[in-house]
Amino acid sequence: MPSENNLRYELKITCAPYLLSQARSWLKLHPAGFRVPYPPRQVNNLYFDTLTLSNFNANQVGVSVRQKLRLRWYGALRARTAVAPTLELKLKENLLGDKKRQVLDCVVDWQRPFTEIVPIINQAAGPAWRPWLNTAVRPVLINCYRREYFATYDGAIRATLDYAQKAFDQRMVVRPNLQRPSPLADLIVIELKAAPGDSERLQAVMAQFPIPRGRNSKYVNGIAATWKRE
Repeated sequence: MPSENNLRYELKITCAPYLLSQARSWLKLHPAGFRVPYPPRQVNNLYFDTLTLSNFNANQVGVSVRQKLRLRWYGALRARTAVAPTLELKLKENLLGDKKRQVLDCVVDWQRPFTEIVPIINQAAGPAWRPWLNTAVRPVLINCYRREYFATYDGAIRATLDYAQKAFDQRMVVRPNLQRPSPLADLIVIELKAAPGDSERLQAVMAQFPIPRGRNSKYVNGIAATWKRE
């Protein structure tokens, strides 16, 4: 992990899309007193992996220490450009997560081929990101979803509510595929996050939800959905 100061516990629960109203109520009426710190928005991600999908396979076989490299931007998925997107390296060790991130001073034009897009990202990222960009060289998946934000009044426990998920296979295309989604199950995902020092409080908050905690990876689900399409 890059820095213990950035470590956080990440706990997730999932449910079917018809429970969206109930899931929102679970958060708004929770005894922890969640408030809404930010307005909802659409989240978009371009995931990179190795030629053999090492990051995907590590999750599938249950490797305890994992990583994912992605480019994130917000707003309409089919907007022509992404201005100042964020490059993120998400690290996971069991239930502990961490992120290394950098806002890129560039514009990504999604109508251009990946042979032009990837060098622009690499150049904007700079040398500190080269070890990861030189390993996870292949754009493999774009996904998007709506996200709502919640937090306790002291900010110690944060929660996100994600829904309306879509995934687009990028492995066999020259230009970004934003038109042909894969048959992805539209799960609702609630994720709770807290620093290691608040782990007991986080567990108590999680225990108040009516469904049990489970595992979920939007990246893994997206890749698996592309195979169904094949």
